[in-house]
Amino acid sequence: MKYRILWFLFLSGTIFYTCGKPSPPTGEFLLITTGNVQGAFFPIKARLDSLGGLARRATFLKDLRTTGAEPILLDAGNLFIAQNKSVELIKCYNEIGYDALNIGAEDLGNTTNIKNLEQLAEFPFLSANIVYKQSGKTVFSPFATIERGGFKVAVIGLTKNLLENNSDEYELKDPIQTGKNLLDKVASYSDYQVILFNGSFDDAVIARNELLEADFMFISGHRGAPRKTRPPEEGPSLYKVGELGRALVTIKTHVAHIDSSLKDISMLIEREKFIKETLHLLHRGAAVDIEEMYAGNYIMTQRINRIKTELQLVQTELASATNTVEFDYILLSSNIANDEDIKRIINEYGITVN
Repeated sequence: MKYRILWFLFLSGTIFYTCGKPSPPTGEFLLITTGNVQGAFFPIKARLDSLGGLARRATFLKDLRTTGAEPILLDAGNLFIAQNKSVELIKCYNEIGYDALNIGAEDLGNTTNIKNLEQLAEFPFLSANIVYKQSGKTVFSPFATIERGGFKVAVIGLTKNLLENNSDEYELKDPIQTGKNLLDKVASYSDYQVILFNGSFDDAVIARNELLEADFMFISGHRGAPRKTRPPEEGPSLYKVGELGRALVTIKTHVAHIDSSLKDISMLIEREKFIKETLHLLHRGAAVDIEEMYAGNYIMTQRINRIKTELQLVQTELASATNTVEFDYILLSSNIANDEDIKRIINEYGITVN
């Protein structure tokens, strides 16, 4: 009897432990990133429109949140550009709901009270490798762990260069070695890892090729427009963020199995769309199917077969992807209304266009 009771208790404990152990997360999370804002409060004139502006950004994000989405909202660095506008920028970022800001070289160079700004912010300032010259201690939090939809995402801030006027107070530890050490540390208690990198594009590529354990990397310091590109064979996908807040970089991640690798399918989606549009143009809305339409034309028949074969290959690759990443670049155009709360903050301080 005693052994039967012990066996029952052991079995019950095993069942309890198994049932109570949290299962790996599945589902979706959304990263939205800006960078190189350089103190831009207002839209910037473009060829046929104006783009950007904090008030438009706030409206877009508020509308997105009404759908139930709650993005992880990040800034990759180079936010500040003028001493007299830094406080107002932080107040706007608080209102918009940012989760973290990477401190770049220009941020240190354009603010004399950055620690006061950090206290005002309702989100962490990040940099793992900016340290005080005398003590060697980090000036800001090296990383932040942000949870959305059951996923824990570690966000690490790294900076490549310091401006000359920072050299008396601060210095840099090697960003690559610092990043490697931190990735090893955070991997045990985060599901995915993000690097916010401040530096040139060439510097970012070198760092990306070393920081292979990261999943995503966003670069400020390079001001070229973001593009959909083929992902690397290994290491994190590297995303540009543009400049002056003209747009938002969005990364939608769908996870079906936590132990499977991520696959950026953005280029595949574009390819599928292009092939379908090509077939549509060739068909021209005819009443018969496309094969019958070109039945007597050997060259066109061969071309259509090649196009359809490629479409099938693309769709097969898309269907086989377990955990997917979709990149998009959303321009903040004039058809987006200005958020009244951001307008109030801007008007309160009398900020005008430069």
